[in-house]
Amino acid sequence: MTIVSSPWFSVCPRVRKRKGRLIATTAWRVRILSLGLMFRKVTVDPQEQQITISRRLFWFFPRRRRIRFGAVAAVTYGYSGWKTNYDWWGTSDTFDVYSVGLRLHGADELRLFYFYGDGEFVNDGPWPDWFYWPDYVFDLTGTQTKESRAYVEVLSKMIGVAIAPPGW
Repeated sequence: MTIVSSPWFSVCPRVRKRKGRLIATTAWRVRILSLGLMFRKVTVDPQEQQITISRRLFWFFPRRRRIRFGAVAAVTYGYSGWKTNYDWWGTSDTFDVYSVGLRLHGADELRLFYFYGDGEFVNDGPWPDWFYWPDYVFDLTGTQTKESRAYVEVLSKMIGVAIAPPGW
């Protein structure tokens, strides 16, 4: 089985490190498609022990929220996938959606980002994988699984909290 994984098959926020801070911003494709209507920036600053969430909606309505590390109970990480191209043979492809957020003390949850992308071939049919060789041999997938997991792990370590499933 050959799986070709490429960032062109996924829509993920841009994550980078600058001056000891972890900075994640809305994916450039989302910004282009929304004509700049939606923008979010999450900055994790270990020196200040805080997370700053900046967002802008409809170009003119900026909001900023600062959260101290001590107010965070857990980093939430969830998956919901959809089967696409389902055929009568019982095979399909998946579309993956990973969500990353913060659970605050007091049960409040904040969604930070979604990581979207093309998933892997799924065989729910009666035949073995080799029977569906055109779909099985060459599968195109996005990098959303790897990128979302890396972001969650770094976020969890920087804040010093565990990873938990979301409650939404």
